[in-house]
Amino acid sequence: MTERDIKYQAFVEDDNKNNFGRIVNACDESLFLFQHPEVSSIFEKQYLTQCLTHAVTFSEFYKPYAKFKSLQEFPIVNKQVLRDNWDKIAVKEYIDAPGTRTKHTSGSTGTPFTMIFDRVKNARTIADRKVIHEIVGVRSHDKMVFIMDTVRDRQIPLERMERDNVYYLECPSFDEVSLQKLLDYCVENKVVTLVALSSFYDGLAYYFNSGKAPKWKGHMIGCFSQSETLKPATKKAVEAYLQCPLYSYYANEENGPMAQEDGTEYGHRVNTGSYLFEVLKMDSDEPAEDGELGRLVLTDYFNRAFPIIRYENGDLVAKKTLPDGRVYFTKIGGRQTDALYMKDGSIANVFNVMSFVEPFTDIKQFQIIQNDYQDFTWVLNTTNHTYEEFIIKESKALFGDDCKISFQYVDEIPKLQSGKRRMTICNIKDKK
Repeated sequence: MTERDIKYQAFVEDDNKNNFGRIVNACDESLFLFQHPEVSSIFEKQYLTQCLTHAVTFSEFYKPYAKFKSLQEFPIVNKQVLRDNWDKIAVKEYIDAPGTRTKHTSGSTGTPFTMIFDRVKNARTIADRKVIHEIVGVRSHDKMVFIMDTVRDRQIPLERMERDNVYYLECPSFDEVSLQKLLDYCVENKVVTLVALSSFYDGLAYYFNSGKAPKWKGHMIGCFSQSETLKPATKKAVEAYLQCPLYSYYANEENGPMAQEDGTEYGHRVNTGSYLFEVLKMDSDEPAEDGELGRLVLTDYFNRAFPIIRYENGDLVAKKTLPDGRVYFTKIGGRQTDALYMKDGSIANVFNVMSFVEPFTDIKQFQIIQNDYQDFTWVLNTTNHTYEEFIIKESKALFGDDCKISFQYVDEIPKLQSGKRRMTICNIKDKK
């Protein structure tokens, strides 16, 4: 047996012995639903009924909706509503129950939040994370490295990392020495998969494109980018050097794994087995059309400790349902608060904005700030100032000939508390 097989078998035995097999069983169920989308709707209807019935029975906040006939009778809530009504939403019997877990969001939206998972929800979240990687060939307990700004805050003991075969490494800066040290570690320790913020892969891509990185001698099965938009040029450079796919992974702390690229042409495969996803129009609560960018609203089927029903998490997505039942986010357009706007008040296509500077590999980082509908600042981390004329031309082509474009050059675009970097910032106060 390989090291991976030994550790995986120990995990299965421990889960069966000490956790009633909750994670193992949840893995089997989640994988089945991913593999059989044509029948998953039967399970999902049952999950939704159980979720809503539990909420109106045990959550003070949702008891007024006890006579519900459909999901649409429940209010749409955001993070601030959840914060303000935390004590009413939380089901008291679960707060101090054995196996309940506490999660803290990063506060990157300006609204820090504490979430609780009951034991079943926690198992489902772990299972979904394993399965969503497994569908692209990365198995549970394949040796994985999480790249983080700081590991100390996590307080993860080494014995746990060795047990799970998941190692947390710090890489707060993306200089050549730090990146090469990390790559050497992966080769020496036979790491087969990486998980990191997209900005980390931007740093890797810049290093690879510089021609200074030595020939890759490791073996990766697949890597995962999370929390920030993965740029096409970054994806191309990393895949070419590491000789493996780089997948964009979509999740959050308060819910768990929600979608991931799966190597098809459609985008991010949606985890419909654990959540119901609505995409609503920008200016109303009517459902958006297939392929139309709208507000993401989700219902979590499994959290009994803190029911999450019709939660608008602030992200913009476009959704597509295939004839066989698979659901994809064809676009994940970032947070609504950071959307960029055309002068008529409509939302600009963030992917068109990204494409302005994608070919320029000597731009380490970039950010576009919208000060007003026709006033933009490009923030560039580069010593090359020759791109201004081109960026002005392309910006005007998208936002209009009368828009004003200025530039700011920096050595580093600052990170948020979460470690993420904002690619777009909208400072318009009174939107149309």
